[in-house]
Amino acid sequence: MLNYDEAILLNPQDARAYNSRGLSYANLGLYERAIQDYNGAIQLNPQHANAYYNRGIAYEAIGKSYEAERDLVKAKDLGRENP
Repeated sequence: MLNYDEAILLNPQDARAYNSRGLSYANLGLYERAIQDYNGAIQLNPQHANAYYNRGIAYEAIGKSYEAERDLVKAKDLGRENP
């Protein structure tokens, strides 16, 4: 995760770094923290389909079904297909 922190420090406009760090947090079960990073990625790039998808999965993990469905639909609309 330290590499993503450094990447964000070097380029705070890199939506991919926020999304990747969010994935790291999610893998640790830190879904609320992951959602914060996905929010950052989406704020920087509102067309970031993977960030919407990942945020949807994180919302589902914490029982926020409405938010999860909203984000998964948005990800699909942006061209992200479920694996």
